[in-house]
Amino acid sequence: MKNLFLFFTLLTTLAFIQSCEKEPQEEEIQNLVAPELPPADMFTMPISEVRETDTDTTAQTGGGVTYWNWAHAALSLVGWNTVVYLNMVVPTTAFAHAFNAEATYIGNLTFQWVYQYQGPQNLGGHFYDVSLTGQYINNTQEVAWTMTVSQVGGFSDFVWYTGVTASGNTEGSFILNRNPANPEPYLRMDYQDGLLPEDGTLRFTNVIPADPANGQYLEYRVDSAAEFNRAFDVQGPPNNFLEIRWSEPAGNGQVRHPQRFNDNEWHCWDTEQRDVDCE
Repeated sequence: MKNLFLFFTLLTTLAFIQSCEKEPQEEEIQNLVAPELPPADMFTMPISEVRETDTDTTAQTGGGVTYWNWAHAALSLVGWNTVVYLNMVVPTTAFAHAFNAEATYIGNLTFQWVYQYQGPQNLGGHFYDVSLTGQYINNTQEVAWTMTVSQVGGFSDFVWYTGVTASGNTEGSFILNRNPANPEPYLRMDYQDGLLPEDGTLRFTNVIPADPANGQYLEYRVDSAAEFNRAFDVQGPPNNFLEIRWSEPAGNGQVRHPQRFNDNEWHCWDTEQRDVDCE
């Protein structure tokens, strides 16, 4: 009888200990809130900032005014602009609609946003069903994201992108797959905030397997404390590195591109995009 009493006492004690161990975990899950959505800016490379101008750069004055430096900087971004727009307009629009949807907890530290939206009319105006999940990982210090898209009457369950963000969205990295017909990895998007809310870095890298351009990248930076508070770096083929610096909102800037200018010097333009000597 004494041994039986000790057995039930031990069993009760173990059950109590186990319940005490589970309570914090259950309480933690009950207190979980949906992770903050990644910034929509991670999809947007503001290429137009350096390309737009109010100056009629097609007109040449009698004084021999030229706009070669600014024009070279602006035109060097055209290729990337095409890549970004054609392959990101649908997933960008799909992600933006998540901000209007409600998240539901589905277990395993995971929240889900489910919604339908209509795509751009110039691309067919198709309807898409979207499932976006955000799962807390690394002791809830990071969030793993997956966006799955189905086109009504078309493709199904295409994983358009995956990624991981730090808690608070101070930094993140995403892989964008090309399209449902060719679901290979296409672009890697990395973003990082600076010391101030308006400062930060965004980089798009070509990650197409076996592609000659694999590893080439376009990086955009904002540094409010710098003389030129905006910057683009373009890494093309080996030995083809382009640097662009300019000031917003004034519009003056400089470009350095040894392959184009045959030197390692900065080449400048003023607030009206006219070629000038660098100070």
